[in-house]
Order: sequence, then structure tokens, then C-alpha cells
Amino acid sequence: MATKITGVFILILTITFSSSSAVTATQQAPSSSPPVLTCTEELVMFSPCLPYVSSPPNNMSETPDPICCSVFTSSVHSSTGNCLCYLLRQPMILGFPLDRSRLISLSQICTDQNSEESFESLCSVSG
Repeated sequence: MATKITGVFILILTITFSSSSAVTATQQAPSSSPPVLTCTEELVMFSPCLPYVSSPPNNMSETPDPICCSVFTSSVHSSTGNCLCYLLRQPMILGFPLDRSRLISLSQICTDQNSEESFESLCSVSG
């Protein structure tokens, strides 16, 4: 009886390690496209913009950092671009106030001036 239980236990361990190795290999396999960020990750990536878009006394910069523009532009054009809209709709979402006009100005400062779609229009709720 003990030998049978030991055999079953070894079989279960073997299956467990085999399947976890397959999962690990799958997770480590290179993908052809970059990973899609969650809204939380997108908002964290936006942190270089906070010195510019925060309301006084937290606004530490008169112009957005080039990294801010890079992050903003890639976020707005990504599939999760509307995650930044939470900042417009709920300016206290981060626990301190954000300057709505500075948030909106990022689309003029950081993106192609010929673009017809602004950050504000991207975030407008229709219907």
C-alpha cells in the first residue's frame, strides 16, 4: 500500500513539474508584439508627466519633460489610450489634483500638430 501511495505521489510531482516547466517556457517565449499594458501600468508609465500636469503646489515644471511626451504619445495611440482619460474624468484619481487644462495641452505640445484628434476628443463620452 505504501509503495502504491509513493508511486502516485511521484507521478503527481512529475506531472506538476512538467506542466510548470511548460508554462514557464511558454511565458518566456519571445513574442512578436509588445505586451499590452493594463490601465494601472499605463497610468504608472505616465508618471514623468506629473510634474507638469499636477495642480499647484505640486506642479514642478512649466513644460512637459520629453519623456512625458513620449509616454503620452505612445499611450494615446495604444489600444489602452483611453486609460489616460481617467485622469481627465477623475482629476483626483491619483490622490492629488491634476490641472485639466495642462492635461489637455499635452495633445498640442506632444503630438503632431496636424492631428485632428485631440486628447480631449479621444476622451469625450458619446452616446
